[in-house]
Amino acid sequence: EAARLAGIPVRKRILAAYTFCGALAGLAGALYLARFGNVDSGTGNGYELTVVSAVVVGGVVFTGGSGSVYGAALGALLLTSINSVLPALGVSSVWVLAINGILLILAIAVDRIVALRVANALKKRNARHG
Repeated sequence: EAARLAGIPVRKRILAAYTFCGALAGLAGALYLARFGNVDSGTGNGYELTVVSAVVVGGVVFTGGSGSVYGAALGALLLTSINSVLPALGVSSVWVLAINGILLILAIAVDRIVALRVANALKKRNARHG
């Protein structure tokens, strides 16, 4: 609502965002096809936890509303490194998934703790000045 009141063409921006995401998904599919030689409807299955973990570990708030592309990229780099290095060191794939899950839980917990501290600080500030 605030964006609309500020004069931003919300529908055009949403359409542009979905178009851009669709184009990137198409490019990713083409690159996957070029690398592996085939693509089917189940190609991306199993990457959901990794993608969500990468974004949340990178600092994007789980409920939405804040975060940065750079943070998400750093989270993706961290989890890609973990998912590449640990199996090379002989760590079982079950443990790699467990580590991804633990990192996701820790990132959500840290986000929640920070949000609660900010909310408490704002309440105290408003109580003093209100």
